[in-house]
Amino acid sequence: MKDIKNYSGKQVIKAGDMLIDPNITEDKFEEALDILSYWRFSHEKPLAYALNLLQSISLKIDKSAIFAKRLKRFISIKNKLLRFETMNLKNMQDIGGCRAVVANSKKLTQIVRALKSRGEFKNVKGEIRYKDYVKNPKEDGYRSYHLVGYFKNHIGVKNIEIQIRTRLQHDWATALEIVDLFTNQSLKSNQGRESWKEFFKNVSEQFALMESIHLFNLDKANKTEEYLAIVNKNELFKKSFLTVNRLSNELGVTQIFEGFTNSLRIVSNRLENIEDDGYVLIELDINLSQVTTTFFHRNNNQDAENAYLDTEKRCAGKKLIVVALVSASSVGEIKEAYPNYFADSSDFIKHLLLITTPV
Repeated sequence: MKDIKNYSGKQVIKAGDMLIDPNITEDKFEEALDILSYWRFSHEKPLAYALNLLQSISLKIDKSAIFAKRLKRFISIKNKLLRFETMNLKNMQDIGGCRAVVANSKKLTQIVRALKSRGEFKNVKGEIRYKDYVKNPKEDGYRSYHLVGYFKNHIGVKNIEIQIRTRLQHDWATALEIVDLFTNQSLKSNQGRESWKEFFKNVSEQFALMESIHLFNLDKANKTEEYLAIVNKNELFKKSFLTVNRLSNELGVTQIFEGFTNSLRIVSNRLENIEDDGYVLIELDINLSQVTTTFFHRNNNQDAENAYLDTEKRCAGKKLIVVALVSASSVGEIKEAYPNYFADSSDFIKHLLLITTPV
């Protein structure tokens, strides 16, 4: 097998161009995928370093934090190359990415501050690359904090993107991805049905309001009453609140999510009994309503990447099949860290019901 160091930066850039060429031949497509695979795999060790750093800092602040890491899926890479004209495969900053999901906004801010003090997040000019989507949400309502770090491997330094989200922000992002997966939309790229886009944008505004309330918790009646009181006193919040109610009813959101969950025949219950660190190759077939998983021990990372590439090649062009190679600090945490692949929207629905249930 050809080693990544034999591919030049120009070859990596060319491979990215080939992947979005609508007239590419089958042979050229496989060649481009091979280069992509090795370029992606070169981020594995830097990604592991980044995750270890994220864990060591975050757990001092939030012992209940959830962690996960992933190498970007082929279809996500392709779509990003198509969306941004100046983007190329070599300079894409989130080929490797890891995430911490923390309890609340206060802990998120503390973790971000600690990470920013580290040299790994400063470029040669001493600048820090970040996107604060908490204070400045994306147009679709997405909220999270992104930092780009610089971590070494045997051939140089790789960009690794770190995301820090609160649990409620994670629930929102998970729900949006579930709708994308099961309805073949691209809401995550701000494309898709206007009704769904409007629904998620307004839900994000309501969730942000909930998080702004000190020690907000659904189980605390006084906190939910405080939230509803703020809504009723503010016309903008009230308008957003009513929009969520209307669209949730029109779209049948609760019933739809229940259908997604019930339709899946999860064949991966064994994951919960695996305690070793490792990788799980996930193949989600929307047509068959089935998730297939293959476990690889952490020492077999090359085998995992090879299987990932072979599966991507087999499923390329099939819109209703999702392929992903995911890793968590413990494989048993994968369902919690990646609930979108298992249609788990339970926490999202719990908070949505506070908005849509008559009082």
